[in-house]
Amino acid sequence: MLTFTQHLNFMIVSLISHTEDRVTTRANADEIESLVKTYGGVVCANSAQNAARADGATYIGTGKAYELAEQVAAEEINVVVINDNIKSSQLYALKSIFEQKKPNIQVWDRTDLILQIFEKHASTAEAKLQIKLANVRHKGPEARDINASLSKQGFGVGARGQGETNTTLLRRMWKEEMRSIQKQLETMSSNRAQQMEHRRRIGLPTISIVGYTNAGKSTLFNLLTKKNTKVENALFATLDSSVGKFYLPHMRREAFITDTIGFIQNLPTELIDAFKSTLMETVGADLLLHVIDMSDEQLWDKIAVVGEILKSLKMQSKKKIYVFNKIDTAPNINMDQLSEQFFEFHPQFISAKNGQSIPQLVEAIQKELR
Repeated sequence: MLTFTQHLNFMIVSLISHTEDRVTTRANADEIESLVKTYGGVVCANSAQNAARADGATYIGTGKAYELAEQVAAEEINVVVINDNIKSSQLYALKSIFEQKKPNIQVWDRTDLILQIFEKHASTAEAKLQIKLANVRHKGPEARDINASLSKQGFGVGARGQGETNTTLLRRMWKEEMRSIQKQLETMSSNRAQQMEHRRRIGLPTISIVGYTNAGKSTLFNLLTKKNTKVENALFATLDSSVGKFYLPHMRREAFITDTIGFIQNLPTELIDAFKSTLMETVGADLLLHVIDMSDEQLWDKIAVVGEILKSLKMQSKKKIYVFNKIDTAPNINMDQLSEQFFEFHPQFISAKNGQSIPQLVEAIQKELR
């Protein structure tokens, strides 16, 4: 992780498809800028170019890369973020070009940025291991910096003799590191599974809060459980699943409820896989509360993103209630239209911040659990 006493200057580099509409382009730009802000950086430069496809070697093309290298040096950029998930070889090629004008420049893709944010926010041993696993998976068996060093000496990928031995060694070390982390996570998953089994044995229903990051999940969790977990106006403020209880008055019993990591579009597979031990709480739940930010212009797209991730986790058939949050900040939203559109998910319209319509939500939860 980078450590600077002053703020970090970021440049964002994006390729825009000819078929992409302006609303989507703006939403993508806003999201990557929010990610940079969450990390603690300042966006000082933006480069967005229309392209039919990405360049195989440098993603943006060699000429464009050298042009941006001049800008990186002139504007004292510390980190260049490619607004996409790209190949290690493309990242290394860009870094090599930018370093000619600005030594020690960092070049990340979107996954790298998210992992850096995760690393800053991780507070438990499990979250730290999950991030480490995702990082190892993302970089792959070929450690870029080591491999590059070996290549300069004639021992890298594609070289013969000793070079092949080093490449094989790197791959074996990568696999061993993966196995070691996974073994530690399996132990933690076993403990979590035992806790879940205990809840099932004592007969308490379980509910899991899911949704796009920054939709207000933790605020709702705190309101229902009377807990005080961290709530920030930032992406991925929650990494570890928090478990609490709340009382169901008509059923005259308590229920367990969990708050989980927020989802995001184009969430890489290695990140979902790494957090599967945490998401076990969600997989085992009797009911999902899908929290949706009503004030978000990309509301429909984000509902679809969460739906796709739940599908990838084989959870699309679970009971769900769509909880449209932040109604106090979205007075012009047509609730009748949303109710009709999503009637099968028993939509509820609340403000977790001020407690508006929470009794109706609790009643809907009880109805579904009964």
